[in-house]
Amino acid sequence: MRSFRRSLSGSLMAVSLLVAACSDNADLPRNTQTVNGITIDIGVMPAELVKGHATAAGAPGALHGGTPAMSSSHHLVVALFDSKTGARITDARIRAGVGDRSYNHKPEIALEPMEINGAMSYGNFFLMQGGGLWRIHLEILRPGMTAPVEADFAYEHASP
Repeated sequence: MRSFRRSLSGSLMAVSLLVAACSDNADLPRNTQTVNGITIDIGVMPAELVKGHATAAGAPGALHGGTPAMSSSHHLVVALFDSKTGARITDARIRAGVGDRSYNHKPEIALEPMEINGAMSYGNFFLMQGGGLWRIHLEILRPGMTAPVEADFAYEHASP
C-alpha cells in the first residue's frame, strides 16, 4: 500500500507540474511587452509569406539564408523600441528559442537584422510542427549591457 501511495503521489506531482507549465504559457504576453526600458513587439507568420524578401542591407538575396522548404517553418520577427522615447533600437543582438511546451533551455537561434518597410527589425525561421500554445523566449543584448534582457511570449499556433 505504501509503494502505491508513493507511486500515486509521484504521478500526481508530475501531472501538476505539467499543468503548471502549460498554464504559465497561457499567462504570457502575446505580442508586446516592456522589459527594462525596452518595448518588444513580436510577430509570427508562415515562412512562405517572407519568401523573396530582401536582406537587411536592402540588396536582393535570400533572407536568413533562404526560406525553409518545410511547410511547418515559420518566421519570427522582433521589433525593439526605447520605452521612454519610442525610438527604434537597431544595435541589439537577439537570440531566440521556440518551444511547444515548457521551455527551459537557452535560446539557440540568433535573430538577424532585417529591414521591413524601411525600418530595422530582427528575425529568423523556426520549425513549428503541430498546433497549440508555444513559448517564445528572447535574450536581448545591447552595447554596454552586462546581462541580456529576457522576455517570454506565448504564441497560439493553429495546426495546418
